[in-house]
Amino acid sequence: MNNINEIQRFSFDHTNVRGERVLLNDAYQNIISRKEYPEALERLLGEFVAAIALLRDIVKIDGVLSLQCKGEGPLKALMTECDEHKNLRGIAQWDDTQAFPEQVSLKELLANGYLVITIAPRNGRRYQGIVELVGDTLAECLEQYFYQSEQLPSRVWLAANGSQAAGLFLQRLPAEQAQTGDEDAWDRFVHLASTVKDEELLGLATEELLHRLYHEEELRLYDAKPMQFGCSCSRERTLDAIVSMGAEEIRHILSEQGVIQADCQFCAEKYRFHKEDLDDFLGDQAQTH
Repeated sequence: MNNINEIQRFSFDHTNVRGERVLLNDAYQNIISRKEYPEALERLLGEFVAAIALLRDIVKIDGVLSLQCKGEGPLKALMTECDEHKNLRGIAQWDDTQAFPEQVSLKELLANGYLVITIAPRNGRRYQGIVELVGDTLAECLEQYFYQSEQLPSRVWLAANGSQAAGLFLQRLPAEQAQTGDEDAWDRFVHLASTVKDEELLGLATEELLHRLYHEEELRLYDAKPMQFGCSCSRERTLDAIVSMGAEEIRHILSEQGVIQADCQFCAEKYRFHKEDLDDFLGDQAQTH
């Protein structure tokens, strides 16, 4: 099971039910290794990473999909992203003046906060959808989001343990897409999936997990798609952000420090810019004094 980072779609023959399973090992470990997270936050961040992987395979866009939350509780902010190349990244911020709670609902962690899904095509308008904070878990929030946005019953199971992150997704498509009248299929498949334990969701290969759950069903498993950790930061984008601070602020930092350093919070890459680097963008505006 080492270094498996993939998402795999499946469907049930003669029904209108489809599903996906994602399993992430070192892609997830790469994300949580960038900061010293409390163990409980490592697990929560893993659930968000698995969730954005599932969402990204459902939402077909040429661009970036992100899932983020902000609040006033112990969890201040968390964001995960996935682009069209299946590059994953994520980061979380929390109140480090107090112990991060081991067991608490997402609503309590965020306190007056919210969840947002952002769809950002490379060419086209950016769209944001609010995810209602319902229930105690991210999975319950996403189920409500799917029902409200797509009017399709959906179920989500998420788990993470600091080494692996995984997710399982089931969705019932419109009735006209069913090939037969198996009216009990949805309830049966959900009931069976609800028996899965976290250690099975995290520890079993997709084919083995689905066989264990659905060995009596006609299940079609599609080719797995690889996923990986990948950051979209670059020296050029960082330089653009620095220039946006304005000439006065740039002159002030250069006069005091002689260099401007910017660290990517997602991947910890460090970018250093001297006066000569800024002259091309600001000309004599970047001169120190």
